[in-house]
Amino acid sequence: MHILKYGCFITILLASGLSSTNGQNYIGMAKDEIVREMNSSHKSFKLNTSVINPYYKYLKYEDPVNEITILFFLSGNDKCTLVRKMCDYSNINDEINDLNQKYNKMGEKKWSYQEKGKTYLIILEEEEWYFSITTKPKK
Repeated sequence: MHILKYGCFITILLASGLSSTNGQNYIGMAKDEIVREMNSSHKSFKLNTSVINPYYKYLKYEDPVNEITILFFLSGNDKCTLVRKMCDYSNINDEINDLNQKYNKMGEKKWSYQEKGKTYLIILEEEEWYFSITTKPKK
């Protein structure tokens, strides 16, 4: 039981720092920059290259206990266009609190922020087995 509590504590610490992945805006970053940043700032997350999707180009990172997956969707020229973080429901309260503290709330499950003259949307979607947080530029 002690190990389970410790694992949950570590997961919560990791999750709280990764809302838009530690406040870092990856949108517009090149693929190699994302890899460098994740290896530097989020060492516990590992790149998973075991599944290839022929329809989407992305980088997939997973936490050590498989409660959090982060997908960095890439354009044809390997620039990040969208970030999707998928989490186990055990993290939802911490994630919502973090989003409420860091960003402007626009609705029950929507937030926004501005950076370098651009506006970004953050949308929380609840699925059956997990929830996702998507960060994308506002059109």
